[in-house]
Amino acid sequence: MPAIEDKRCKCGRCASYPECASDQGALVFCLRGKAPCQVNMGGCLCTSCKVHEMYSLKREYYCLQGAERKAF
Repeated sequence: MPAIEDKRCKCGRCASYPECASDQGALVFCLRGKAPCQVNMGGCLCTSCKVHEMYSLKREYYCLQGAERKAF
C-alpha cells in the first residue's frame, strides 16, 4: 500500500485510537484491518478521513470492525 494513505490517515488523531496501536505505528485500519489490541469507543473520525473518501468507503470504527474490503 502506498505511503500516501499513511499520510492522509486520521487514525492516529482519533479519540478511539488505542495506545498499543500507537506503540506499533498501526494506521489505516479501513484498509489494513482492525487494531492489534482493545479499542475503547470514544468517537470516530473515519468518515471525515481522506482515505475513507479516496476508496469510497461507507463504515466507521474500522479499528474495531476491520477493513471494509478484503483486499486492496
